[in-house]
Amino acid sequence: MIKRISAYPDRLRIALLILNESHWSRSIMDGIARFAAEHGGWDFWLHPRGVKTPPSLPTDWQGQGVISRISDEPLRQSIAKHNLPTINVSWHGVHSHRFPKVIADPQAAGRLAGEFFVNRGFEHIGYIGPPLYYSYQDAVLPELVTAAENAGCRTYQFAPDPAVPQPDFDFQRDRLVQWVRTLPKPVGIVAWNTIQAREIMLTCSAEGINVPNDVAVLAVENDPLVSKLSPMPISYIEQRVEQVGYESAKELHRLISGGKPRHTPLLVAPEGIVEKASTDTVFAADTLVQDAVAFIKRNCDVAISVSDLTRHLDVSRRSLEERFRKVLKRSPAEEIRFARVKVLKDILKQTDLTLAEISQQAGFSCENAMLRFFKRMTGLTPGEFRRNHPQDLLHDGQ
Repeated sequence: MIKRISAYPDRLRIALLILNESHWSRSIMDGIARFAAEHGGWDFWLHPRGVKTPPSLPTDWQGQGVISRISDEPLRQSIAKHNLPTINVSWHGVHSHRFPKVIADPQAAGRLAGEFFVNRGFEHIGYIGPPLYYSYQDAVLPELVTAAENAGCRTYQFAPDPAVPQPDFDFQRDRLVQWVRTLPKPVGIVAWNTIQAREIMLTCSAEGINVPNDVAVLAVENDPLVSKLSPMPISYIEQRVEQVGYESAKELHRLISGGKPRHTPLLVAPEGIVEKASTDTVFAADTLVQDAVAFIKRNCDVAISVSDLTRHLDVSRRSLEERFRKVLKRSPAEEIRFARVKVLKDILKQTDLTLAEISQQAGFSCENAMLRFFKRMTGLTPGEFRRNHPQDLLHDGQ
């Protein structure tokens, strides 16, 4: 029997049974590591694995707690034998007193995805759910369908061949091609992950279908590397996965300290949509609205107003407002604000500029004006937002 003894007796010994092959899972471990570092450091026992690597916790392992992606019954049983505080970070299974969950909120992600395409004026929304081998009970789809159909949109779900459950979508290529061909255009497609989103884009390229004007693609789960290997960068839902890891470590620490498990899962709400080229279109027959949005995007780092838009387009404010409402279901002022807050988020995530430097670069009159605007739009201070995205600065420097 192997006796596992920490080199630092006062540090907590925590077992991590989490996938290491996906960006999502590595981001969770980033968040766990951040919390541990803030609390004197933890000693981790790791079981690096892929989806098909059978996980288990050795019977002789000694420690104080476990954070795991509990995806099957054998793993659940191997952890249960230790009778230790355990946090489940998987969408698999149900929340329980013994294995409480800390997860990204899948229902909120579904609503956000549906509302995104609705607000862009799409009347048709497609969906590709989790690969069959994941065996998930899909919590994203119902909320997406509700958001879409409440707005009068039609939804279309891709049905993979159950006889071919392999993760390689080449096995589903013919079926995927037929599905994309039959979808009414233009259509917004929500894909469970970036791998599927990339396959949709490759299919469209082979079929001569324009992305994003005929088919716009949004991923629920983001993988930056897969996005870089795609025909164009893929838009995704910012699900704050690193924060899921941080909150799971925080919750485990609370349980180890004598706290009681929560009655319901701890859900980390998504932050919003990160738009890339795969959805960078304005679905509108109204060319004036298209020109207006293009002007806003070109000038999103300066303090433009609706009056600037009307002068540039030589149109009355009332007419512009009515046409925006009809096509995009929002006002020109809202479009300007959304564009400006996106600029601020990008600068905060990708640079280490001071707040004064950011306010100047983003075209604000002063730092306080920028602070008030960002807080009103996001509910967070710039500092809080940046702390939720520490990995972005590190990745940009590599």
